[in-house]
Amino acid sequence: MRGVVARGVVGSVLLVAGGFCYERLPVGTWIDRVPGFGLARTSAHHVGVGLALSAAGLLLLTWAWWDLRSEARGEGGLRRVRVAAAAWASPLLLAPPLFSGDGWSYVATGDLAGRGLSPYLWTPAALPLPLRSGVSPRWLYTPSPYGPLSLGWGAGFSHLSHDPWALLAWYRLLAVLSLVVMAWAVPVLARRAGRDPVDASWLVIASPFVLAHGIGGLHNDVVVAALVLAALAVTRPGRWWAGAVLVGVAAAVKAPGLLAAVGVVLLSVDFDAGWWPRLRRSVEVGAVAVGVLLVAGWVTGLGAGWLGALMVPEREHTALATTWVLGRWARALLLHGGSWGMHAVHVLHPALLAKKIGLALVVLTAGWAVLVRRTGTPARALSGAGIVLFAAVLLSPAAHYWYFLWCLPLLACLRLARPAGAALVALFVTLGLTAPADGALHLRWLMDRAAMVIVLVPVAVWLLSVRDARTSRDRKISASGSC
Repeated sequence: MRGVVARGVVGSVLLVAGGFCYERLPVGTWIDRVPGFGLARTSAHHVGVGLALSAAGLLLLTWAWWDLRSEARGEGGLRRVRVAAAAWASPLLLAPPLFSGDGWSYVATGDLAGRGLSPYLWTPAALPLPLRSGVSPRWLYTPSPYGPLSLGWGAGFSHLSHDPWALLAWYRLLAVLSLVVMAWAVPVLARRAGRDPVDASWLVIASPFVLAHGIGGLHNDVVVAALVLAALAVTRPGRWWAGAVLVGVAAAVKAPGLLAAVGVVLLSVDFDAGWWPRLRRSVEVGAVAVGVLLVAGWVTGLGAGWLGALMVPEREHTALATTWVLGRWARALLLHGGSWGMHAVHVLHPALLAKKIGLALVVLTAGWAVLVRRTGTPARALSGAGIVLFAAVLLSPAAHYWYFLWCLPLLACLRLARPAGAALVALFVTLGLTAPADGALHLRWLMDRAAMVIVLVPVAVWLLSVRDARTSRDRKISASGSC
């Protein structure tokens, strides 16, 4: 066990070292005066060295995580998984925001809110150089798309310090607290779904995917994931208020958290309830969640400005956004159709239309899961919420690797058939190993190939598992027939 943990710690340390070599950092701060730091950042091959260190770190961390599965079996397995996750997360607390640099945007927008400037109206460009220089140029003049509680978290601490590294540590504390909540909620949900809580915890809280993007990458999607899991963990038949409040809190961090209301509804009604009790409970849960969201806007002084900021993802073009990719393909086909095709492109705007269709399909999926899909057991109710959150990732107007934090922790709590379970593990592995495909580096070849791996590897594993399952079944039938 010690060797496994030590191997993962070395991997995390390499991730931190790689991040300091190539990630975007603010200028004019105390870290510029650290001996040797400037040399590491200005060397001719600092990006290549940083990527190599990150890749080696992720390989070591994934290797240690895989071996942890066998080490954690037996009595005390849950404690061993939690100890390993804590040990592997510890070095990442010292890292700059890894794999996207979004953490510096959180720091900047939180500081804006602390200065009394709404991040829905003002952008990081209005801040002093140390705070704005870490923000990617892509977001420097863009209003924040995040909820009032995410911004309010940084605003509260900005009254104590305007140092970007101190504000970063404050946001990383929130990520660590989220990991602690997940470590509690995952075993609770796994037991209710008939899943081994140790195996589910291994897959979630100790995985390189969650640690790299949640703790290292500092994405507030890990906060949403923790709140979603907590909301479902505290919900029981007839007990839904606490779950609805937590759904509202999740939505006040990032809007997709509102979709967890599906799980709260399905878990709180009788499992054989018809559409009318479900509809009534949906209205109740939705009213409480929206009320919490509005109260959060009032308490933080940011109001409902987040409504306009919801359109920000529509301007993004990401390789994992299936709706945008399909829309671009449709546009290319129409342009090859001559003048009528060009007219159709001008009228329909296929890429934008595909994104809107995707959002409509998410709403329809949520409505089907709440009103039509049969439950019968807590596991079926949880799977309904998992389906909706998974659909939200697949059909989102913009999709990044860390968006899978919305759904994968919940899906890991479910007892899946062997092919689906194998594909899920493969998805966790590929999402962790492809983390260095950082959009801020502008390496399109790396980003596009990473997206292909994320899509194709789990599908290939699923197909192989289906084939193996059928072969095994045929052998059993043949053996029983020969007897």
